[in-house]
Amino acid sequence: MIKISTVEIPYNKLLVRLGYLQTKTKLDGKTASLIKENLSLVQKLIRPKVVAAFENITVINNEVLFEKGYKIKSSNVAALLKNSFKAYGIGVTIGNIVESRRDEHLKKKETFNALILDAAGSVAAEEIITLAYEQIKTYEENNNNFITKRYSPGYGDWKLEDNRGFLDWIGAEYIGIKLNKFCQMKPEKSISALIGVAK
Repeated sequence: MIKISTVEIPYNKLLVRLGYLQTKTKLDGKTASLIKENLSLVQKLIRPKVVAAFENITVINNEVLFEKGYKIKSSNVAALLKNSFKAYGIGVTIGNIVESRRDEHLKKKETFNALILDAAGSVAAEEIITLAYEQIKTYEENNNNFITKRYSPGYGDWKLEDNRGFLDWIGAEYIGIKLNKFCQMKPEKSISALIGVAK
């Protein structure tokens, strides 16, 4: 259902991510050129991948019970989904090529290049999940439903450790997303999120 083959990384959002406020900061030509050069590189290196699952749900107190047995224990998630009859789980990643290039720059002590690549990768991942969210929103609104904001493991009282079960539920391994022992996603520039659907 969700199809994202390409994503455009907005230059303005990259500047904000790097800490440059357009209204207050005047970039010198050399810095602006370096940022644009690295942005162009990242644009070629990213490999957008998306996986999604959806299931009917029931909310009881501070638990969200999924039709086939998966459950989330979180008062924040339960409050978000209190009027929802269905939930989507989404996982997105840009792959690991960008972070490999970033690490090469760090080894060479090319810190600014590494910083730009890292920031551009983060912006790209956000753009991908935003596009996925918009596709779900359009689909559900066409069916006279509306969707909640997205919510990710690690926020509020939804424990970061619970991302392991969540990623299993959405099938994140099919797009190469895994968790390390610290519950950090690999590739690094990956995002997982939950979305509710209400009448």
